[in-house]
Amino acid sequence: MLIEPCILNFKIKHFLKKAGYDEAFIESKGSNSRISRITIVTKDKNTLFNNIKLYTGNKLIFCKPLTEEILRICISYNKVNAITVDNANFHLFKRRAMLNLIRLHDKTIEVILPYSSSYIIYKFIIWGYKWIRNILFSSCAKDFNEIWNPLSKVNYLILHGADYEMATYWVFKSPQVFLNNVSSNYY
Repeated sequence: MLIEPCILNFKIKHFLKKAGYDEAFIESKGSNSRISRITIVTKDKNTLFNNIKLYTGNKLIFCKPLTEEILRICISYNKVNAITVDNANFHLFKRRAMLNLIRLHDKTIEVILPYSSSYIIYKFIIWGYKWIRNILFSSCAKDFNEIWNPLSKVNYLILHGADYEMATYWVFKSPQVFLNNVSSNYY
C-alpha cells in the first residue's frame, strides 16, 4: 500500500490513484477519511497541549514547532506522532543536540517538499542516514496538479543526494512504517 503523507484538500483524494497512491493522510479538522491528520503550528506551550488534548485518539498529530522549546517538547512527547519541517522552522534543527534527541526518541520527521529549499532536503537526506530513522517527504497538495507522484519523489531525492535504495524506502515504505508505529495509539 503506497501512502502520500499529506493532502490538504479532501476533494482531491480521488486523484491519488492516478498519481500512484493507494491512500493519503488527509489534513482536515472535520474529515471523515480513514486516515486523517492535524498539523499544529505553534510557538506556545499552552496552545500545543490544548490542541493535542482536542485531537488525541482520532487523528494523527503532526507538529510544526516554531521555537526550540516547543521542538524539544514535541520530540519527547509521545502524543505528537511526527514533526513537520520546512523553510520556516529548519533553523531549529541545526544543532547536533536536537538531532541526537530525535534519534533517542525515534521521532518521525516530515519534510514538506513544496516549502523546503534544496538545501533543507539535502540536509535531511544526510541526517536520514545517521540520526533520523524515519523521514516522510510530503507533497502537501491543495490541488490535483500539486500531487507528486512516487517516481518523481524518488528522482527528486536522488537528485538531492540520496541513493536509490534510501530514496525508494523513504517514498514507498516510510509512510507505512510510520502508520504501523502509531497504529496502536491511532486506532
